[in-house]
Amino acid sequence: MTSGSTELDGLLDAWFTGWTALRSYRTSFDTGYHGALRLDRSGDWEYFICDPAAADFAVLAAHVAQAENRAMCVLGPDIHRYVRQAHAAGLGMLSASEQMMAVRMEAQDSQDPFLGDPELTLQVTRMGGRRAASACQARLSGTIARGRLVLASGKVAVYGEYAVFDQIETHPDHRRQGFGRLMMQSLAAHAKDYPVTTGLLLASTDGQRLYAKMGWHSVGAVTVLVPRARLERDMAGL
Repeated sequence: MTSGSTELDGLLDAWFTGWTALRSYRTSFDTGYHGALRLDRSGDWEYFICDPAAADFAVLAAHVAQAENRAMCVLGPDIHRYVRQAHAAGLGMLSASEQMMAVRMEAQDSQDPFLGDPELTLQVTRMGGRRAASACQARLSGTIARGRLVLASGKVAVYGEYAVFDQIETHPDHRRQGFGRLMMQSLAAHAKDYPVTTGLLLASTDGQRLYAKMGWHSVGAVTVLVPRARLERDMAGL
């Protein structure tokens, strides 16, 4: 394993810990790889692996192929190789558009942003209470609202030196007005109450543009592979 892949392994481990804690997913390491039970999506297990060697890829792919709603998410640069290996194992590519992104937290603001509108309220609260079981030191949820209308929301988990951001969302009628950026800035400021050095998140294509403007950079693409039967089922449903 190269030093680069070792670094990616560490980032994947930290992101997975924060992400599953924020979403309260049941997790498993029974296969030797990170697994999350996605009851809110597929209803089955989704597994994560970092730039695997051929033998490791084959073992996990064979496990995923046993159930139609399982998925295998590969963090790494060699998308074409992953897809070739997936086809040999009875899987196909669902997507390769998401990117894991990172940022140095020292470059992020340490105070809540100025909203500039007296009708707006910004609130960040701790999730779960002190007794909630989690490997994370803190889990925080934030909103920006005008009255009862939530304009933007998001979450961040603190896990060791990492701040893991998730579910940064803006109301469809109020996008491209800066509310997503303000939400990120606020969550980052609260995360910096802890000794974090690195921010992590999984970004969609739209999110990548916003985060890049805020100093985030890509550390690797995420290739999502699923059983071919699932792809065929989804195509038939179109």
